[in-house]
Amino acid sequence: MTRGTATCIPENPPDAWLARRFRVAWGFLLVSVLIGLGLRLQWVWPWTSLDYNDLMHAHSHVAFLGWVFNAFFVAALRYFVPAAETRGYDRLWWTMQLGVAGMLVTFPFQGYAAASIAFSTLHMAAAFVFAVKLWRRNRAAPAARVHLRLALAFMLLSGAGPLALGVLPALGLRESPAYTLAIYFYLHCQYNGWFPFFLQALLLQRAQEQGWRVNDTAATGAAWWLGIGGLLAFALSTLWCEPAAVVGWIAVAGGVMQAVGAGRFVRAVRGLPWPADRVVRVLAFVALGAWLLKHGLHLVGPVPGLAVLAQQRFVAIAFLHLVFLGLVTPGVLVWAHAQGWLPANGRFCAGTVLLLLGTVFSELLLVVPTLAGGLPFGWSLPLPLLIASAVLVAGVALLLPGGPDSRKA
Repeated sequence: MTRGTATCIPENPPDAWLARRFRVAWGFLLVSVLIGLGLRLQWVWPWTSLDYNDLMHAHSHVAFLGWVFNAFFVAALRYFVPAAETRGYDRLWWTMQLGVAGMLVTFPFQGYAAASIAFSTLHMAAAFVFAVKLWRRNRAAPAARVHLRLALAFMLLSGAGPLALGVLPALGLRESPAYTLAIYFYLHCQYNGWFPFFLQALLLQRAQEQGWRVNDTAATGAAWWLGIGGLLAFALSTLWCEPAAVVGWIAVAGGVMQAVGAGRFVRAVRGLPWPADRVVRVLAFVALGAWLLKHGLHLVGPVPGLAVLAQQRFVAIAFLHLVFLGLVTPGVLVWAHAQGWLPANGRFCAGTVLLLLGTVFSELLLVVPTLAGGLPFGWSLPLPLLIASAVLVAGVALLLPGGPDSRKA
């Protein structure tokens, strides 16, 4: 590859190229958690006149699209995109970076307005092309392909939420339950479809390439149980509207189907080896635990008392962080370590410890006061949450990749 084409995706992306793109994704994660730190600082010491909700939109969009989508994009190039077609993804990559950067600089100052909507629409269009290309032509193993296509289907389906947010205000329904349900639909398809299914596909594909034994029949069956159950489980997000009783039973069916699917998936991959490094093994355990807990919460969520609790703002945020920081981020870190981009040295160990401590501390602070009616010793919530965010930021900063080492996946 010559100097003039150094920014383009080569036909067979080398580790160095993929590692640079992964650093971009992790850099966006660092930006996102810094914004999150600023949001929690605003509770303790108001430092800006920018609207809190506008900053929160920037935080979430950069986290979803700058970190998770970019990381999945890099993983797709490594494992799923046919070698002869990688060049066709180059423009998509840069279009998406423009979209994320544009949202980062517009959302804090104007919220949902012409410029920010234009950048988010640009990213959505590129994501649509990405999904169609990857659906039509990929080199995934049969069991992984089912999970990959379900991930892409949920990702595309989630786009109906943001599209509805543009239509509903024009119909005078900005304050209606439909507006909130459109947001929940987007989050549900991302957190219970796109995110976990892509990670499941990645695990199955890597197992196939490494020659590890996987029960393909159980893995394929698990995909359909989890996929259909995931669709039905959206009913759980509607229970706050006090819908007809049948909706509650649909939520129960969704939770049961996902539990069955999770059990079948565990059976399919139970023979896979755990990472040799102790710190990486902890990350893998955390990701598995968060994945199981997510399905467990969907199973018990329709219980009347728990359904009311699940709608509490801090509990809902804790669930989102459980998937984002407990499942997706550790899962991607395990994969990045396997590529040799995050060598298991002292910096990696310290960063991992701080990342996990910040995550666990934050989760407890979001959930325990809701259950117990407050913090002990008369403490107020903002300062401890600020400390947890600072610890999390330190962990993410320490884990910022410096460059690939010589080890291969």
